[in-house]
Amino acid sequence: MKRIGIDVGGTFTDVVVLDEATGTTRCFKAATDYGRPADGIMHAFDNAGVDGADVSHVKLGTTLGLNALLTRTGARTGLLTTAGFRDVLQIRRTHRERLYDLDERIPEPLVPRRLRKEVIERIGSGGEVVVDLDPESVRAAWRELRSEGVTSVAIAFLFSFKNPDHERRARDVIVAEGGAETIFLSSDVLPVLREYERTSTTVTAAYVAPVLGDFVAEISGRLGRRGVRDGRLSVITNSGGSLAAEVSARAPIPTLLSGPAGGVSGARWLAGQVGMADVLTLDMGGTSCDVSGIQAGVPDERLDMRLGGLDVAYPTFDIHTIGAGGGSIAWIDGGGALRVGPASAGSTPGPACYGRGGALPTVTDANLVLGRYDESIPLGGSLHLDRAAAERAIEEHIARPLGLSVGRAAAGILRLVNANMVNAVRAISIERGRDPRRCALVPFGGGGPVHALDIAQELDVTTVIVPPFPGCLSAFGAALSQPRRDALRSVNRGLDDVEPAEIARLVTRLSDEVRSLLRDEGYDEDSTGTEVWVNLHYRGQAHELSIRHHGPAVTADSLARLGRDFTAAHARQYGHSFEDVPVEIVTVRVTGYGPREDVPVTWDWSAAGPGGPLRRPVYFDGAGGEDGFVDTDVRDRSALRTGDVVHGPAVVHQADATTLVPPGWRATCHPSGSLLVTDERNATAS
Repeated sequence: MKRIGIDVGGTFTDVVVLDEATGTTRCFKAATDYGRPADGIMHAFDNAGVDGADVSHVKLGTTLGLNALLTRTGARTGLLTTAGFRDVLQIRRTHRERLYDLDERIPEPLVPRRLRKEVIERIGSGGEVVVDLDPESVRAAWRELRSEGVTSVAIAFLFSFKNPDHERRARDVIVAEGGAETIFLSSDVLPVLREYERTSTTVTAAYVAPVLGDFVAEISGRLGRRGVRDGRLSVITNSGGSLAAEVSARAPIPTLLSGPAGGVSGARWLAGQVGMADVLTLDMGGTSCDVSGIQAGVPDERLDMRLGGLDVAYPTFDIHTIGAGGGSIAWIDGGGALRVGPASAGSTPGPACYGRGGALPTVTDANLVLGRYDESIPLGGSLHLDRAAAERAIEEHIARPLGLSVGRAAAGILRLVNANMVNAVRAISIERGRDPRRCALVPFGGGGPVHALDIAQELDVTTVIVPPFPGCLSAFGAALSQPRRDALRSVNRGLDDVEPAEIARLVTRLSDEVRSLLRDEGYDEDSTGTEVWVNLHYRGQAHELSIRHHGPAVTADSLARLGRDFTAAHARQYGHSFEDVPVEIVTVRVTGYGPREDVPVTWDWSAAGPGGPLRRPVYFDGAGGEDGFVDTDVRDRSALRTGDVVHGPAVVHQADATTLVPPGWRATCHPSGSLLVTDERNATAS
């Protein structure tokens, strides 16, 4: 049987095919169709040449829900809320993102004020009924929303996470009235404290669910017509797990960042094969660069994320995104300084060298001009590049206005985009108390490996792990993903004030919940497992740290260890801790995992060899003569074998990515299939 991983990117849709019998893994690409992403997926699937009847799983990483959020193309959504709390979405947290920007604009809520209706009811902070639900007020509110064309409803009442009865009864009233295609309750979506985040997350779920549901149904139908049996399609979650397709349509929030999460999962797996547990990931695509951290084999996670200026809360890999991709546009600001990004040429029209009508200089154009890419080698295996067009764009928009040669202007573009990525990596390492020199860097995406060594040198990172298929790592991570469900509840009590038995009962309840959800997806209890995580903070703090609970049972000793682990994590991340401030449990989360079916993986590079010249001049910052160009060895990835060593300066080409090996570095073909790029000068010194 074949396991299929799919990642829909801005430029390409990637497909990885893993043969579960032999472990042979192949990578395929097709152009992403912005208007009809399903077409790109099916095209990539067809390129793989797989018999649908021989497919055991299709695991899809997609940002379709996120795109609907960013482009405001979701369902017409209404909100029912407790009387007096109509403007929670508008008021937000009142803080400014840019403190000194007097022109800062806050994004409009997904639900305009006229579609936010108040309902007579009130639950107290302890879960007690203060004002009983008035069904007539629900009925009247829904009739007004229905007359406005609302089809999707979010219900978020005050303190419903303590007592969901009013939200459930309100839903029953709407169902009896009819007309709502989708109804989401905050007590189901995010049963935790913080009214704004809970309301915003529930509204987001209601807004994107119909779009995601239609998309998943279309993909399922088209796969079915290719022979893939029902129930084989899953969607990757924000935290690297997978959800059955039909479940993702009812629970869209866990899938909003599913594409980038697949890359982090794949990076963790590959780093483990090399024996590295502390990792920094760098995913550079066409539009953006996503960076994340993995410590002791565990990816960083968080409960809050900001998407398009909107706040959404759910367990997710902690991925920091900046506008630095191959399509990032170089420009000159009003003061005459060179800038790069965050605006991007995307894939349509794309960089000037794509020949699709783009005329503005981009990072990809600069790499081509500086010899890091070669116009004789198609990008992604199919996209032919036009070096002359890249030179014209840089000359007209950057070099001539600044009085520079085209080469020096292109080098400046790369220095700036690299500096932006270095700062991003610092944000998820040094700013969190981690020493990047003790970590390996795993670059992926189409542009990651060509920039990774510049970034590694700047941060004194001495080991870079280049994946076997860097441009398809997110799809590979999707193929490896295992089913995952999360259940969480707020506690908001002092660690010394709670009884162990109380937390133990909560953990049991949440464990039963996630096991039930996995059972509904067809996984028996013997094949599932759980982990317990607790979010803690010092009393008075607004945000918290997530700490894993160790041990099979919650006891006084295990809670005391939680406190010690939190104190150590706080000191590591912030450089200090407090001995005289009480620690509070904010939220308890249980993560349930389905079975993970690992197979020995081997890599098929038969379609990865692009050919090309054996040597060419390539620009390396700080190397070579006055212009920085060095006569460079060019290697074909498909021709390299385990144990082969490539000494820099060198370029390693393959269909999905290009790896740059600077002078003083060497790339070793590791038995895992990755290229292990290390600093030869460091090895000599040690």
